[in-house]
Amino acid sequence: MKKRLRLNYTGPAIVFAWLVCVFTVSLGFAGETVYVTNYSSDFISLIDAETNRRLAEIRTGNKPHGVAVSPDGRTVYVSNEGDNNVSVIDAAARRVITTIAVGKTPNQLCVSKDGRAVYVTNNGDDTISMIDTASRTVKTIEVGRKPHILLSSPDGSQIFVTLEGDNKIVVIDHAKQELSGEIPVYGFPRVMAISPDGRGLYLTLRWLNGSLKIDTEARKVVSGFDLGMPAFPAEGKAAHGLALSRDGKYLYLTSQILNSVTVLETATMKVVRDIAVGKDPNWIEITADGQRAFVSNTASDSVSVIDLRSNKVIGTVPVGKSPKRLAIGNINE
Repeated sequence: MKKRLRLNYTGPAIVFAWLVCVFTVSLGFAGETVYVTNYSSDFISLIDAETNRRLAEIRTGNKPHGVAVSPDGRTVYVSNEGDNNVSVIDAAARRVITTIAVGKTPNQLCVSKDGRAVYVTNNGDDTISMIDTASRTVKTIEVGRKPHILLSSPDGSQIFVTLEGDNKIVVIDHAKQELSGEIPVYGFPRVMAISPDGRGLYLTLRWLNGSLKIDTEARKVVSGFDLGMPAFPAEGKAAHGLALSRDGKYLYLTSQILNSVTVLETATMKVVRDIAVGKDPNWIEITADGQRAFVSNTASDSVSVIDLRSNKVIGTVPVGKSPKRLAIGNINE
C-alpha cells in the first residue's frame, strides 16, 4: 500500500522533486527484476517482479539459454548456445557490455556467492568454463559427459554440476577450482534445488515426474518421490524446474508433461496443491521475500506469476519465443 505524502510547502521546486521521485519508482528502477531467456528469439525479456510489467528486451546472441545475476545485482550473464559465448549485461544500463567465448553449447550458468567467478556448463564438449569476473579470463575444467545444470551451496564453498551423460553429480571446490567428489544418481540428472542449511539437495531426473533427495554430506540419494505420468508421455518430458521456499518447508516442481507446478511439504513429501500454468513449464524462481514465483512456459511463450501465499496464478506475462531460464536480481545501492 502506498503512503500519502503530506507537503507543508507546495512551491514548484518541492513539487518537481516529489514528481521525479514518484516517476523514478514507477519506471521500475527500484525492486527486483526477472530476467527471462528466449531461446528462439535471441533476446532476453525483463519483467518487473512487483508489477508483473514487461520492462524491456535486450538483444544477446544466438539461442540464449542460461541466465544468472551477480550478488550485487549489477551484472547479468547469459549463455548463448548458438554462439558458444556468454553475454555480459550492465543491469542498470540494460545493455550488453561485452561477450566472452566459452566452450561448445553453453547451457546454464552459476555466479559464485562471492561474485568472483561465473561457472558455465558446456554441454557440447564436456567441460565447465570458469570466468574470472574481474579479469574476464576463462579457465576450463573437464568434468564428464554432458554437463547440464550448476548450483552453489548456500555457503558458496561448493558448486554442484549435473552430468546427463554420466548419471551423476560432480562437486567443484570453489576455493581450489577443482573437482572434489561425485554423487551417483542412477538416471539422467536435470535440475537441482538446495535446502537453506545446504544438507538436502533435490534433483529432477529425465523420465521421472518427481524428485530425488540427496544428503550432501553423505553424498548419496536418501529418498525420492514419483507423482506419476500419463500414458504415452512426450519424449523426455517430465519434471524439470525446482525451487524451495525461503524457509525450506515447501518444494515447487514444474511438470512439463502436466503443465503444472506441484507444491509439496518437504517434511512429509505430501502434495499440497497442483497449480496449472502454461505449456511446457521449464524453470521456476522465487523472489527474495518468498512471496512470488515466476515460471517460464516454453511452449506458451509466457511467464506465469504465482502468489505463494495463496498458491494461485495472479498473472501471465507474454515474452519472446521459447522462454527457458529465469533469474531474479535487484541492484544493491
